[in-house]
Amino acid sequence: MDQNISKLDEKMQFYQEMLIQMVNRVEEAIYQAQFAFRNHDVELAQKVIANDWFIDRLQEMIENDGVRLLVSEAPYGHYMRHIIAGIKIVGSLERMGDHAAHMAKMASSKDDKIFIPFVERISEMALLGATMTRKAVEAFIDVKAEKAREVAALDDEMDAKRDALNKDLFELRPKSEPEMERVLNLFYLTKEMERFGDHVTTICRWIIYMDKGERPKLNGPRQKQD
Repeated sequence: MDQNISKLDEKMQFYQEMLIQMVNRVEEAIYQAQFAFRNHDVELAQKVIANDWFIDRLQEMIENDGVRLLVSEAPYGHYMRHIIAGIKIVGSLERMGDHAAHMAKMASSKDDKIFIPFVERISEMALLGATMTRKAVEAFIDVKAEKAREVAALDDEMDAKRDALNKDLFELRPKSEPEMERVLNLFYLTKEMERFGDHVTTICRWIIYMDKGERPKLNGPRQKQD
């Protein structure tokens, strides 16, 4: 029996290492995306977009490995919760990678002066998202529900930033079609970053499930339950 548990523990360690690698790639993607967006680094933006392929492949690998573990190992208790949570978490991570890639796609070669403050503020939202991602992986490694709750609470700050940005963007008066297009793109990005925070919150719910076997609703009414 002990030998079987040891083998399962070894497989679970590999499963967790793949999950952590995917989180690290997503965190790096959002950091690079905001830098490219803020500094008009089109070359770096292209790198972020290209690297999204690796995030997608990691999702497939982790999901496939999780299914194999469920079928072949018949795990129980915390093993089963860990595998199920991992399969669910990678779906959120994949979408977070997509948000980073979308941000990178909007890295232009330059911005008019009126848009620079908005670019800075959206980049700050992205950095908050990266911080939430890092703290979430720490909660995941430790399997600590309270840490996950603390991370999820940061999403309220993300929502507040989006509301303030949308209000100020709405008050802009574009004078040309290119300016109008940029305003719409910035509206879109604020929504993307807000959704990034929502996905981290969803991950936190699954961490709580790993620890406590329950998935409570976190934050305000906007939070969608996955």
